[in-house]
Amino acid sequence: MSTPAPNIGPERTLRSFRESKWRLSFWLKSIFTLGIWYLTVYRHNHLTLTTEKIVQRRGNWLTANETALYIRDIRDVTTNQSVLGRIFGYGDISLSSSGGAGSEISARGLSDAVLLKDFLFDLRDGRADEARLQQMITTK
Repeated sequence: MSTPAPNIGPERTLRSFRESKWRLSFWLKSIFTLGIWYLTVYRHNHLTLTTEKIVQRRGNWLTANETALYIRDIRDVTTNQSVLGRIFGYGDISLSSSGGAGSEISARGLSDAVLLKDFLFDLRDGRADEARLQQMITTK
């Protein structure tokens, strides 16, 4: 004869158990997933600054979208940085021109967003001399 189960009330969740993060397979799956993200998203999304314009490319393997603004037409540059962004050197940037409503170019989590803003204003105002441009090129 079996003993009856104790009466502990209605069913409720006590704990969830998952695969251990200490297993090699967990890390192999994580690295594989990160590699897929790098190949599909990170490599295809960037801003390119030239002496005349700034170009934003967005997309993946299948699609591509490109937006370009001439530096002389930029009227508003907005940057935002969180506390961690200030520590690690990244932030958000939005660029607007006089002819558009809202921001035409916007990037989140961009490395050196404040440096980009400074160079945009220097190029627009004609204050970027050859030495300063060379400094920017060498500090990639």
